[in-house]
Amino acid sequence: MPAPEWRKAVHLIQELSIPKARRRSGRFTLEGYRSLERAFRNGAPLECVVISETVMNRSNERNARVVDETLARDLPLHVVPDGTMAELTRGRGLGDVFAVLRRPLEPALADLIRPEGRTLVVVGWNLGDPGNTGAVIRSALAAGAAGFLAVGTTDPWHPKAVRTSMGSLFALPILEGPAAEDAWLRNLDDAKFETLATVCRNAEPLNRMGPLSDRIALVMGSEAFGLPDALADRMSRRVTIPMPPGVDSYSINAATAVLAYTLMQAARDDVSLT
Repeated sequence: MPAPEWRKAVHLIQELSIPKARRRSGRFTLEGYRSLERAFRNGAPLECVVISETVMNRSNERNARVVDETLARDLPLHVVPDGTMAELTRGRGLGDVFAVLRRPLEPALADLIRPEGRTLVVVGWNLGDPGNTGAVIRSALAAGAAGFLAVGTTDPWHPKAVRTSMGSLFALPILEGPAAEDAWLRNLDDAKFETLATVCRNAEPLNRMGPLSDRIALVMGSEAFGLPDALADRMSRRVTIPMPPGVDSYSINAATAVLAYTLMQAARDDVSLT
C-alpha cells in the first residue's frame, strides 16, 4: 500500500533539513504562522502547506486563516496527526504549520540599486550559525536595507535561519555571492558600492564617520571570529560601534541593527555622522 501523501510531505520536510538536499532540489522549508503569513503576503513560491489536525479543525481565527488562504491559492494541503506535528516542531511554539517552497529567483546586484536615497546591502560573510543569519536578515529588513548578500558558509535557506528571520527573507531580496573573496568584492566594486568592514578596533567610530556613498555594502563577519584583518583591509573603510571600556563587542544581530539603522537614518536626514 502506498504511503499517504502527508507522510511523503513529512519526509520531504525532514530531508530538506540537509544542505545537500536543499541545493539538489532547489527547495527549502518554513515553519510557523508568521513565516507563512509573510510568505503569502509577498507571493513566495510555495509548493505545499503542511498543518496539524488541530489547525485543520480551525480551532482559532489564525488557524482558520491558514486553511482558507491555502485553499484559496489552490495549494496542496497536507494534514498530519498532532503527534507527528509535535515531533516536527519539537516544542518551538511557532505554530503547527510548515510549508515547502522553491528557492526564489535571485536578483542581480544592480536590481537592488535605488534611484533615490541610499542603497544599503548587508553582507553576511561566513555566518556559520544559521540563527545569526536569520536574525541579521530580520534586522537588515527592519533598518531599510535593499538586500542581503550571503557569502561563504552563510546559508539563508537553513530551516533555523528561515525560522529566526520570522519571514523577513520573503520581504528582502536574498543574493548568494561566490565563495572566492575576489569575486564578490569585485562585484560590489563594479556596482560602485562603498564596502564597510565591521570590526571591533582600529576603525572609524560609527558616530564620527564622514560623508558616505549612496551605495553601501555593510559587511558583517561571524559572531565567533569576525572579519579577518586581511579581508577588512581590502574594503573601502572600516567601521566600529563605540563601546564602554572592557566591552568586547555587540552580538552580531545587535551590531547589524545599530549599524544599518544609523546608516540609513543618516541618509534620510541627509547628514554625515560627524
